[in-house]
Amino acid sequence: MSATATERPSQAKERILQTAERLFYDEGIHAVGIQRIIAEASVTRVTLYRHFASKDDLVAAYLDRKAAYDHAQVDGIIDAHPDDPRAALAEIGSALTRDDFGAVRRGCPFINASAEFVGTHPARVKAREIRQWVTGRIEGLLQRLDHRDPRGTAEQLMMVRTGAVVSGALDANDHLTEDYLRCWAMLIDGGLPQSA
Repeated sequence: MSATATERPSQAKERILQTAERLFYDEGIHAVGIQRIIAEASVTRVTLYRHFASKDDLVAAYLDRKAAYDHAQVDGIIDAHPDDPRAALAEIGSALTRDDFGAVRRGCPFINASAEFVGTHPARVKAREIRQWVTGRIEGLLQRLDHRDPRGTAEQLMMVRTGAVVSGALDANDHLTEDYLRCWAMLIDGGLPQSA
């Protein structure tokens, strides 16, 4: 009996998060009210607030799930290439073209959420945290390659990545993948030590 009691809240919480994820991404956070999430997740108001004390807490949980995916993806790529940081960097760039250009038809969820708020709102904090984390992982790979400017290049690679996601959502560039990957590689290779 106690197992069923603990199962129900976790199932309800998962439904709430899945519903919020879909609606927040497709329609925007401000556009989606708590009552809509309650109705579409088939939960009561009490159940929602038992799991999430406020809408801001739900927004933070939504972005934490997105960040967890990014953490797993980037760390998985790095772990798959333990002795080849250049291959890991190439794969991090390529992963965006396979997963995100199709999956983020409305742009990056962190950028979208961040654009709806100002200051220290959880959406902006979470966006900053994941971007800094990914940038740091890229910088670490560049350092392992003795790159001339690992910090600056990691920041530039994130700018290119961001621009590519925005372009994928807004532009009709039939060569987006090719253009993005060429730029990604040029930034990396341009600062590598010249082989003797």
